[in-house]
Amino acid sequence: MIFFIKWIINFFIIPINLFWVCIIFAFLWRNTKQKRARNILYFSVFWLLITGTKFIPDLLVYGLEKQYSILIPDSTYINKPVLVLGGGSVYDVSISPQDRLVPNSLARLNEGIRLYYVLNRPMMVFSGYSSKKGVTQAAITRDAAISLGIPKDKISILEQPSTTEEEALAYKKYFGKKHPDLILVTSDIHMPRAMYLFRKVGLNPVAAPSDHILRKDHTFNSFWWSSHKNNFDKFSAAMHEYIGLIWAS
Repeated sequence: MIFFIKWIINFFIIPINLFWVCIIFAFLWRNTKQKRARNILYFSVFWLLITGTKFIPDLLVYGLEKQYSILIPDSTYINKPVLVLGGGSVYDVSISPQDRLVPNSLARLNEGIRLYYVLNRPMMVFSGYSSKKGVTQAAITRDAAISLGIPKDKISILEQPSTTEEEALAYKKYFGKKHPDLILVTSDIHMPRAMYLFRKVGLNPVAAPSDHILRKDHTFNSFWWSSHKNNFDKFSAAMHEYIGLIWAS
């Protein structure tokens, strides 16, 4: 039942999906319920406008991404483990390990490696399961990190967690007693929910956000934020996190 609810939510937070559902109902009711069909048609056009233009998606993303600043390393963070959360991968042996990571996973790994070198080479922990029961996200990230110069004996992996909550519980189980204070690396938009869930299980994470969606080119003093995602994707990503926060609490 929970899986079905999650599927429904994930389906409808994609703006174009709701648009086409409205169009289908408007078509089915065009003769029998003309007023209702017309109202649904108006709503579908309005929905495309608010989700497909910059203002609402950027506002939603901004509310999540600007809660935590990038981590400026100092001596207080030395010896804290760096946990990099999973974000997605493919297992293609014909390409390099880092190319097997999807863009947000690679951005998270880059931030983890940066922290490794500026924080006196702490323990690195990578997490993430395999949805296809094959090589896990954690193992692929480990291989990518090794290929980029991180020693294997400095890496631990958590291969069972499939959600952020499970990642928090797994870290607590294996490392929480000795290392309750940790540096948490994940996508900027995902950081508020991740911090909430890790604190909820009694850990003390320090946020190290990466993979920023909103970016501003200060060279040109631009008024608008630029982005590597389109407006529909920004809206979906933000709604996924807001609903996830509600679900978590």
